[in-house]
Amino acid sequence: MSDSPQPDLVLKYARVLDPSSGTDAVLDVAVADGSIYAVGGNFDAPGSAEVIELHGNWLIPGMIDTHVHVGGDLDGVTDPGIGLRSVVQAGATTVVDLGGRMEQLVAGIKQHGAGANVAGLGMLKPGVTLPDDDPSPATVRNTLDTALMSGLIGLKMWGGYYPFSMDVTADIIAACNERQAYVAFHVGTKSSGSRLDGMRELPALLGENGRVHVAHINAYCRGSILPPAEEIAEALQILESLRGRVVSEVHLARPNFTRGECDEDGNVRMDVARNCLRLRDYETTRDGLRRAIADQYGSVVRQSPSGLSLVTGEAGVQLFNDADSLVGMSFPVNRADTAFQLTAAKRADGSFIVDAIASDAGSLPRNVNIEQALNMVRFGGLTPLEMAEKLSFNPARMIGLDKKGRIGAGMDADLTVIDPKRGRAVMSFVAGQMVMIDGRAVGSGGRLLITESGVSAANGYGLPFEVIDPGKSLLYS
Repeated sequence: MSDSPQPDLVLKYARVLDPSSGTDAVLDVAVADGSIYAVGGNFDAPGSAEVIELHGNWLIPGMIDTHVHVGGDLDGVTDPGIGLRSVVQAGATTVVDLGGRMEQLVAGIKQHGAGANVAGLGMLKPGVTLPDDDPSPATVRNTLDTALMSGLIGLKMWGGYYPFSMDVTADIIAACNERQAYVAFHVGTKSSGSRLDGMRELPALLGENGRVHVAHINAYCRGSILPPAEEIAEALQILESLRGRVVSEVHLARPNFTRGECDEDGNVRMDVARNCLRLRDYETTRDGLRRAIADQYGSVVRQSPSGLSLVTGEAGVQLFNDADSLVGMSFPVNRADTAFQLTAAKRADGSFIVDAIASDAGSLPRNVNIEQALNMVRFGGLTPLEMAEKLSFNPARMIGLDKKGRIGAGMDADLTVIDPKRGRAVMSFVAGQMVMIDGRAVGSGGRLLITESGVSAANGYGLPFEVIDPGKSLLYS
């Protein structure tokens, strides 16, 4: 009798979509002890294995969302961890929190976790994780070391909210690159904004060898500076000029997320919110925000026991006033044509210029990666294999996950089942364990993804963890 593990789960008759091998065929996938045991036709399952027949469904490597918010400070969201169930319900098996704190990630996984793998980047917020908005190089490196030792895998700059000077921004990128830590950037410095002008600074910020993950490319192509078509063309040109040194993603939801905070003079603090108001000729003031909400252009994020919702009109104005402007907000500013073109844009060799589809959601009510990607498939913007590439394979490569994003023997049994007729994910597995069925999260807890520097801290969190190496990611390969 063999000592090797025998299959304990067999998924039969699914259309298997594996971008790493180019597989697009109706096959069976056998799972043993958390890993994929075999992929083939008409697999003879042992009697002890659970067998699930998936006629008509698509099976992709577990969806990896490289941009969520489940562990950070969000206005109007007292418990960002509630997003952990939302991402699993939407079909995700692995997520990267872009800008949170380790203690919140750990608490969220323990309280609301639904079985997903979770990595986190430390938020760079003056007065919270940094002493001010002009930190010295030594302070930047100490902050990075503290983040890594806590279990985070790198840092995130929120340029649309807490911008730094060009020099400080470049130093943050360089510090992360020196340590081969992951680094993400919502573009914008004190010299620019969360627009195309922020992207234009990338070559100077990166210099000859710098590398960075640029978040939600479509957020910088809303027509704030040039007509949208021209902004798209220029954004793609910038990315192409930095090929091999930038990874990026697009989100496909119409609403954005921002903050309504105003200063003591009644002026809107956040560049993102100011941009949204200017797009419709509202004043960038407290009164301008009130009018936008009353006109049902702006919405206020409200948290309830059942999750988050967007409230507009007079009810939204009341929430805004009650919170003295310290609310999360949303505007319908993400253009479908922009997202479509950026998602589908390819180089002459057939590779995608923008690597992935992500949500910029989690806690926020717009976890629609799979639904919107399927719409692109229906329209002919992506093939089914390309959809899986953008949702799973490329995201795994972006953060250096060697055994995820692929369906093959020896790979992690993280899998997402999609019903193309209903247009959504209907089942997901993490390490061979079901975590979602028919939109219901049925898993619990979760696994932290950390670097070697975070092992000592992770041993005290009471959660399973896996050590990964961001140095193997597309950022550094």
